[in-house]
Amino acid sequence: MKNQENRLTILITLLIISLLVLSSCQNAGSASGDLDSIKYGGQLYPEEYLLKGKDFWSQYGLTVEHTLFSSGSENNQALISGAIDINIGSDSKSVGLFNAMGDKIIIIAASQRGDRYSTMVGEGSPITSWYDMVGEKVGIRLGTGAEQVVRRYFDEVGDLKWEDFEWINLKVEDMAAALADGSVASFTAWEPTPAIAQATTNAQVMMSYGDIALTPVVIHTTVEFAQSHREELVAFLRGHLDKFSLINSDVDEAARIAAEAASAQGSEISPEVFKTIFERVDFSLEVDDDVIASLENTAQFLKNAEAVDKIPEFYVDTSFLEEAKQNHN
Repeated sequence: MKNQENRLTILITLLIISLLVLSSCQNAGSASGDLDSIKYGGQLYPEEYLLKGKDFWSQYGLTVEHTLFSSGSENNQALISGAIDINIGSDSKSVGLFNAMGDKIIIIAASQRGDRYSTMVGEGSPITSWYDMVGEKVGIRLGTGAEQVVRRYFDEVGDLKWEDFEWINLKVEDMAAALADGSVASFTAWEPTPAIAQATTNAQVMMSYGDIALTPVVIHTTVEFAQSHREELVAFLRGHLDKFSLINSDVDEAARIAAEAASAQGSEISPEVFKTIFERVDFSLEVDDDVIASLENTAQFLKNAEAVDKIPEFYVDTSFLEEAKQNHN
């Protein structure tokens, strides 16, 4: 009788251990494979086409609904209204977002910085500086970051004025043709327009502006979302790290994927163009002191130009990116 009781006790103990092991396995699976899907508001940036063309997230158990917005203002409004969980925005749009939301928003990573803007001149042009274009017609999209970087350059050199030039307000899609037919002596725009002009009309880069203003593009989310979706944000940034790795390790393949994705979105941009951009612009994710200083400089410039009423405080949480880097291939 006593032996039977011992055997029963052993069986019950083994059953309990089995149940605990099974529960542990199920919990581990839940943590790695049952993440909530997230809504990401992208924009028509080169690296965003790469994200459209290749699934960088499913291997981390994450589903991302990736929408490409045509303007940063629409993208910001979508985040403010709760239509999306995460968005991406330029330095000037980040200023607007923080002025609207304050400490309810955080930056979790960067997406690009550096030579995002370039002034282009025609093939064989004798123009080597802005001083060679005084009094000339020059193309720009007024009210954009292109205008900001040019004005900041003029402020830095000190002896050039906005009024020294005849500004032609052009859509970015018309700039390459206007340069090629001589309607303008140059144009200034953000990528991919300079690289497209370079590939299609042999336009030349007169100067880029990374040394004048980093003009970083950064990734935002709300504090509320971050507090309840840490695993999702870490997985999301692991996908971005893979994107950055592909650009660095196989730029031709990254360019091919981005070009195919752009075509599917209705934009015919060659792999050559994407390769030029991927090699010209810095796509690293770190939000360092230089990025923050650039955001603050942009905010000061916008305030001086009376485009914004105040300079916001930028809230950053790098812990999500640091965790994403851990054990990342």
